[in-house]
Amino acid sequence: LVGSLYRRGTPFVRVPTTLIGLVDAGVGAKTGVNFNGHKNRLGTYFPAELTLLDRAFLATLDRRHIGNGLAEILKIALIKDARLFDLLEQYGPVLLDEKFQGVSERGDLVAEEVLRRAIHGMLEELQPNLWEAKLERTVDYGHTFSPTVEMRALPELL
Repeated sequence: LVGSLYRRGTPFVRVPTTLIGLVDAGVGAKTGVNFNGHKNRLGTYFPAELTLLDRAFLATLDRRHIGNGLAEILKIALIKDARLFDLLEQYGPVLLDEKFQGVSERGDLVAEEVLRRAIHGMLEELQPNLWEAKLERTVDYGHTFSPTVEMRALPELL
């Protein structure tokens, strides 16, 4: 958000450090901050000049945050990628336990493929309507009501 406001636009590099950041917030053009009890109430559309994606950051997260990201990946799988769904069904517990770090060789290959497919799926959904001229986007299902529920019911988790 600061990059879009300072001097009416300062180029910036985005480095997402959560799983949701890697597959969702880190690949779009939206910026936002919570305001007045509402999640992402203020924001702009200002894409990063470069986004650096490194799953090593995920090793620092607790299990709950990995699970939240897996839920976002599952949404993408349900919307558009049967292979991604199959990978989650077969390797979801391994991805959660290994935090996408690829402790085993198979886990490494699966983590890479899951992230690649999730990011690709998200980009395919966002690209035709990047600036949200239309608000009906499949990947945003639930976003109209869930932020209000999250902020009121579980603010300590955000």
